[in-house]
Amino acid sequence: MAIKFTPALRGLGVCALFAALTTFLNTMAPKFYEANGFDAAAALIYNPIYAARQWILLVHPAFTLLLALGFTLAIFERSPGRASSGLAFAGVEKMTEFVLGVLILFVVNAQWKASYLVGDGSVSAEDLRGRIQIFYELLSGLYFLLWSMFILSTGLLVSALNRTDSLELAVILTAGLTILLTVFLILGRYAGMSAWTDSIVYWSYGPVLTVHRLLIGFWLLRQSSLLSCR
Repeated sequence: MAIKFTPALRGLGVCALFAALTTFLNTMAPKFYEANGFDAAAALIYNPIYAARQWILLVHPAFTLLLALGFTLAIFERSPGRASSGLAFAGVEKMTEFVLGVLILFVVNAQWKASYLVGDGSVSAEDLRGRIQIFYELLSGLYFLLWSMFILSTGLLVSALNRTDSLELAVILTAGLTILLTVFLILGRYAGMSAWTDSIVYWSYGPVLTVHRLLIGFWLLRQSSLLSCR
């Protein structure tokens, strides 16, 4: 049965490498633009870096979901329960990300923010401003779902890895760091601890998560090669 997964693991390993690339771009891009106030934040839709990031965010969940699928196939023989559960939690996280990406790109940015900035009169500026603010309030609440699903899926998947294998150990260690940083994100947003968590997360989260996904990509490619030699 495992042999049948070999071509899939190779392709999913490549997808994991693309997931690492989109992760790096998504987490680093916001460091190259800033906005103070509601109007400036709305006007970011005309910033090329911000606009490019929204399209990357649209495809990013697909690559990360395929990464999770590859991980699941690679460990399924070792632990089918943890593999299936990890993929289920990852699926909730990634589909939520995809829906939010579609809404932000095609509704919030393309319709509400664009109409607000143009002021075409069809809908009052106050109404549009209210819609945008409500959406981002809801988004702030959904971060807890995204982060908690990430912690559960990542923890379950890496728990099936072999700590005596150097590459798998590296995946485990970087997973532990990303889980810790994600906990910091939760504490900063929901427990009022942002004064000290933000400074830790700001520069470390993106690079650590990128390296973690790169390692998963290399590991999946290695697993496909090992299976093809059986």
